[in-house]
Amino acid sequence: MANVLITDLFEESAYLVRSLLRGSGHAVSIAITRADAEAKLATGLFDMLVMDYGSVVEDNLAVGRFANDVLPGLPVVALVSPEKESRIKGVQLAGKFQRPIRGRLVKEVVHNALANLFRQSTRRAVPRVHVDLPIELNVAGVSFKTRTIDLSARGVAIDATDVKFKPDELEAIENVVGSGTAHASLTLDEGKIVQLSARLAFVERHRSLSGRTIGLRFEDLDEESEVALSGLYAKAA
Repeated sequence: MANVLITDLFEESAYLVRSLLRGSGHAVSIAITRADAEAKLATGLFDMLVMDYGSVVEDNLAVGRFANDVLPGLPVVALVSPEKESRIKGVQLAGKFQRPIRGRLVKEVVHNALANLFRQSTRRAVPRVHVDLPIELNVAGVSFKTRTIDLSARGVAIDATDVKFKPDELEAIENVVGSGTAHASLTLDEGKIVQLSARLAFVERHRSLSGRTIGLRFEDLDEESEVALSGLYAKAA
């Protein structure tokens, strides 16, 4: 299973492609703005970016370049139009497909891009690992305990499915996305507690319609925290 980010500024293809990839067992997130896409990518929690370049504008070109520059080795797969393909030469692609969007072709392009990634000796500049660890979070004045989903050298995804937020608490959290600082206590397997300071990168629906995923991007980690977390990346996904 891969974590896939789909960026579609015009919402023309994202939900169809998401359905196709979820059917193959991948976890999928959607970004419909440049700011949201870059915030999610900056966490290092995604294994692939799928871009819709059916319409080519500076904002979606910037997202592709951001992925290439900030996360070397991250595959970028794109929906392209033959007549517009020359305009995206500045984005390094690992695969592409065209309309009409056909499930078999999309799955094949994604599979091939991931297979090529897995064959690389250095798989990616920022490792991502699926982990299930206790974490306590304080953000926007709201405190709760839950579990992690994924961890990278840049950020962490948290499963808030079972957290019962009051409407005003959820609103307070969502209002500080991109600007608010979260404080987290992450408990490792051996009982060691790592204190983390992080930027709230995104809040979105989890696979369960009643739940949510919260993504954090680490701010400056001290050396002790980096060492404590580094042992988890040996089993990076």
